[in-house]
Amino acid sequence: MRILDQSPLSTLTHTWTLGNPYYFGGNVTDYQSVNHGTYLHWAHEKGLLTNSSIHAAIRGPYPGPKDVQHDEKCGFDRILARDIDKIGTQGIIKKIRDRVGSGAIYITVDVDSMDPANTPASGTVEPGGWTSRELLTILDGLEGLNVVGGDVVEVSPPFDTVAELTSITAAQVADSIISLMIIKDEKN
Repeated sequence: MRILDQSPLSTLTHTWTLGNPYYFGGNVTDYQSVNHGTYLHWAHEKGLLTNSSIHAAIRGPYPGPKDVQHDEKCGFDRILARDIDKIGTQGIIKKIRDRVGSGAIYITVDVDSMDPANTPASGTVEPGGWTSRELLTILDGLEGLNVVGGDVVEVSPPFDTVAELTSITAAQVADSIISLMIIKDEKN
């Protein structure tokens, strides 16, 4: 994140849970508490994030109210996975756009933000996520944002279906993120 932009970034994180290092292991030293579930906490601590970041498709367990308070302290708002049932993809898109504004944004998609029916080969299978169609529609709706980077994580090929459903879905999501960066650059 530090390499992508000289100023703090907003992040749009599609994941199943919040990443509080005080719940996600290894609290003996700062180094031990850095893992795939806590890197955004540390990015905030290092001043790499704005206070306009957002988690989307949250549905995992909250260990307690301090988890949500910690997330807010780190500058994150949350969109729950089931919010899509109330406000639809267009409502989700509006919430994201309103939150992140026009600054630089990094998009990270954890495939476990989608329902296991769409991405069964995830590191953390958690029922109740968005469909691949819903996620791709939401990403398409972010055209014009200042997307400076992104990634797709938690794909576990050994656990994928014979049809490689998770890998193909992850590739399409990565293509959508790259397209957002290219379209932005072509319009500028």
